Amino acid sequence: TASNNGNENNPGRMPFPHKLMELLTTEDPKIITWLPSGNAFAIIDSKAFVNVILPKYFRHTKLTSFQRQLNLYGFRRITKGEDANS
Repeated sequence: TASNNGNENNPGRMPFPHKLMELLTTEDPKIITWLPSGNAFAIIDSKAFVNVILPKYFRHTKLTSFQRQLNLYGFRRITKGEDANS
């Protein structure tokens, strides 16, 4: 449709939040997954995340670059409660 500019089949052209949602809903939950609360996600296997998932969605393959993008969009590490360390 015109509203998404044809980006739905090309993760490289999607805005970061769309890429994040796409990878959270389609990639192996043994690598990255929503936490049971549904309020946060966790990268379970950072090595596989960097080597397998990041190259599919982003031009960079550095976890620190991904974390910087998360911070730019207002995501923060949870330090207390049931979702701590996510």
